[in-house]
Amino acid sequence: MDKKAVYFFCMDSTKDEVAPLVFEKSREILELSETGMEVDGYPVLEYKAGDGDTIYYVRTSTVICMDYGRYLPEIKEKFSDCDLAVMVNWHGGGNAPDKVICIHTVGDVSSGIFGKSEPKLSTNIARALEKHRQSLGLDDFKVTTEATHWSGVVYGGKAEWIDEYKVPFLDVEIGSTSESYNNPAAVEVIARALIEVFGESGEFPTVLYMGGIHFEDTITNAVLHPTHPVSLTHILPSRWIETEMYTGETGISHLMDCINSINGGVQGIVIHEKLGKEQRELAAALSERLGVPIAKRKALKSPENTVFYAVR
Repeated sequence: MDKKAVYFFCMDSTKDEVAPLVFEKSREILELSETGMEVDGYPVLEYKAGDGDTIYYVRTSTVICMDYGRYLPEIKEKFSDCDLAVMVNWHGGGNAPDKVICIHTVGDVSSGIFGKSEPKLSTNIARALEKHRQSLGLDDFKVTTEATHWSGVVYGGKAEWIDEYKVPFLDVEIGSTSESYNNPAAVEVIARALIEVFGESGEFPTVLYMGGIHFEDTITNAVLHPTHPVSLTHILPSRWIETEMYTGETGISHLMDCINSINGGVQGIVIHEKLGKEQRELAAALSERLGVPIAKRKALKSPENTVFYAVR
């Protein structure tokens, strides 16, 4: 069956220094053609990725999460038949690491609203980012996963809007200074990785990672493991799940909402050793209810030796 992906690029460099550069690099290295569709006065372009697969390149006048209420009806009308959506943009914020290429799923963990997740395609892009980072000699940068979040809430967006677009969504970003945003090799890494969204054929175990910080090296390294990776899906950091909402049956319900948003479900749960006691108990109860194994973070440092691969 032919697959489709859609990528969004804000073309206003005063609002996003990264997206215009990635779009222009994509147009330079790819043969893009017009589709007849239009968004914000820009023709929607497409790339035929082979085997009948299509990737749409959508330019916008602002970062879509900054005005999601306006974009949502149009996105739903034109791109609801896609298998994956990606917003390309910049990463910033207080204490944000520099020289990183970030990738994360979309959701609002603190309110228990999770966007759809497609682990296979998310992992394809994450691993392609790492492949091209190495091939282009971008040794001072690193590819990293981020905790699940949606920047729309920062701009007054309603978390409920996440549920309204049923296509799995990712953010792919360069962080976190203007020098990094404008690094031509980092820009090219993203442009080249995006076209490999449908490239991998491997099937890897999908695990729900609970606890830790926003940038967790352990889950990043497991997703990028050269021979025995785990798939990229929602990542739930301690600061957003160490709340009353993620305890007892209410907590189970929210975590089940998370798991039900993941195409194919999960084959296991991984918990950070410093995760709060109530949330560790919640993870154990969820593991038992689902009949999937649970492991601590350190086990994921050698995913080939974990129960997740043993049971395959």
